[in-house]
Amino acid sequence: MNLLIKINPGVVLVAESMELKRKSWLFIVVIATLFFSLYLNVSPLWAKTVTETQKGLTLSPLRSELGINPGSSLDGDLVITNSTQKTMTVDLTAEEFSVINQHYDYAFSARSDIAKWINFHEPEISLAAGESKKVKYTIGVPISAEPGGRYISLFASTSDVGDDSSVNLRQRIASLLYVTIVGSVTRSGNLVSLSSPVAVGGQSHWSAVVRNSGTTHFHSRYSLQLINLLSGKIERVSSSDALILPGSLRLIVGDLPSPPLPGFYKLIYTIGLGDMPAKVVTRYALFLEPLVALSILIIILSLIAAFIYRRRSKKA
Repeated sequence: MNLLIKINPGVVLVAESMELKRKSWLFIVVIATLFFSLYLNVSPLWAKTVTETQKGLTLSPLRSELGINPGSSLDGDLVITNSTQKTMTVDLTAEEFSVINQHYDYAFSARSDIAKWINFHEPEISLAAGESKKVKYTIGVPISAEPGGRYISLFASTSDVGDDSSVNLRQRIASLLYVTIVGSVTRSGNLVSLSSPVAVGGQSHWSAVVRNSGTTHFHSRYSLQLINLLSGKIERVSSSDALILPGSLRLIVGDLPSPPLPGFYKLIYTIGLGDMPAKVVTRYALFLEPLVALSILIIILSLIAAFIYRRRSKKA
């Protein structure tokens, strides 16, 4: 007995078109999801960390900038505070410091001759619980000192016994002295590189590397103007500064301000270079909110899928 089954070509064509639509929409969803993840630069939840800070010994000021003539001296003050609930003994020492990379990680040297320029009037003090005390120091510069920058860290340190009376906890905090020996000094810098995004969604950053080729430190004052290309209006302005030590490269990272409306914008960066003329750099960027960018992507992919479907339908 033979069983004859009749298949309607129209049914087959409808089934194929439905399968084509399903695959097209699946393709759109996959691409949109990947784009959305990359656009937002999503970080996994487990990458988040929580840091806790505990106050113990505090010191102020954290940084001082001084100008001293060779063969002269200058007095200064440090305010040290015991923020714990028990008495502590604090030791005061001085070390020369320098930077070792573009991120400005510090290196310290206790054996430097420059560290010997510092004389603490009280190298050791005792602080009761919650007590603050002003400590005086004198920095004496030899008459033979060459003009230029010198960098000294004033350390306040204390040792404490843990709750189990077996572990010594050492706390060490610093006040940094940026000293310029007065004379013929130079503050010259140059912009090594500047990185600015061309497509921005959500929070973004720009970065620059500045070199100090002079003999003492300077403040690189930098700013960013965000200008609407259609109206020519300045929509956002941000500014700040970074201290650059001589003979070093420093990486500067800044937040990119978000404009009020999406679109194309001109970005004008002005980077200070000490006594040299500031460097002005122009870049362009497209600003789109993530949801707007995702909507545009879905529309484009939908049009592509519809075009492919129509071409295949005509061939069938």
